Amino acid sequence: MRIVLDIVSILFGILSLIAAIAAIKQKEHSASHICMAAGSLVLLAAVVLNILSFAADWSAALAGCALICCAAICNGVKSGSFHWQHHCIRIALSVILIAGFVFY
Repeated sequence: MRIVLDIVSILFGILSLIAAIAAIKQKEHSASHICMAAGSLVLLAAVVLNILSFAADWSAALAGCALICCAAICNGVKSGSFHWQHHCIRIALSVILIAGFVFY
């Protein structure tokens, strides 16, 4: 189960990082895109901490997922294309990942 948690977390972190980098490359240097990139890197660091069996891995996962979700909501509101279903799924995935870090 721990391997599945790490793989899903890596995918979530990398996909969020790709989205942030793509937005930044389009000359959209807003704070929310930078926050999404930072959250992605923190989530990836949480995976490394989980692999190394550090007890603080869940707090890094919490911080990373919170940054990613908040940045995504800000981006959706700013762009005028806020899709609440997409954000609910993202938040639900984040909660599941954080629970995985806490219990595994």
